[in-house]
Amino acid sequence: MAEPEMEGGVDVLWEHRGAEDDALVALMEARGAALLDAAAVRERELSIVLTDDATIRRYNATWRGEDKATDVLSFPMDEGEGAPPGGGGPLGDVVLSLDTAAAQATEHGQSLEDELTFLLVHGFCHLLGHDHAEPDEAAQMRAEEERLLARVAPGAARPPTPY
Repeated sequence: MAEPEMEGGVDVLWEHRGAEDDALVALMEARGAALLDAAAVRERELSIVLTDDATIRRYNATWRGEDKATDVLSFPMDEGEGAPPGGGGPLGDVVLSLDTAAAQATEHGQSLEDELTFLLVHGFCHLLGHDHAEPDEAAQMRAEEERLLARVAPGAARPPTPY
């Protein structure tokens, strides 16, 4: 008897969500599911948290020691001694600031949805273990971002980044 294929899932959490925001939540769920598929980790679980600058600033101060708002934070579940061995389970959380994303979308001349998609891809790459602290790491991460962005949002432009 064949083993059933394990499916993970995507949860989008948004504390201040209104009925008018359902389309954005559905888009983030779809993009998250497409990322799990594109990275061949469909059995994993991804949480996406949409929040504001005040909340992400608290997270950034608590977890990174930087008392300022940022656009995206990633919290991988595969780090440290308690990391689950291969297979299913949570991959991690990507926290996106809608305030910062909206400002960056205007600055980059693109829609909020496209900016959030790129930030989700960026945060997802961190969950997969990519980083951009060193030039060789940054080049690898950029390439993976471009590959994933092309899969989940064909035609979407990659905004300029400092790495």
